[in-house]
Amino acid sequence: MSLIYDPKYKVFLRCLKDARIRSKLTQQELAVALGCGQSYISKYEQGQKRLDIIEIRNICICLGLSLQELIVDFEERLEEGGF
Repeated sequence: MSLIYDPKYKVFLRCLKDARIRSKLTQQELAVALGCGQSYISKYEQGQKRLDIIEIRNICICLGLSLQELIVDFEERLEEGGF
């Protein structure tokens, strides 16, 4: 399935994936922490599932990251990418 969202959303998803990797969690480990299946993580990281703010906040909590830190990272990447 192809990414059907704005290119900026792809940057956002990369921020989430990179945060997961920095936290040294596999998709499976994050899924267990969130109480969902591994396919949920895979689908949002690939852009097949759109996340709402509550889901994003829950992911941040599991990654030991504040929502504010995630947004700062996202905004910096957008600036670097010329968006």
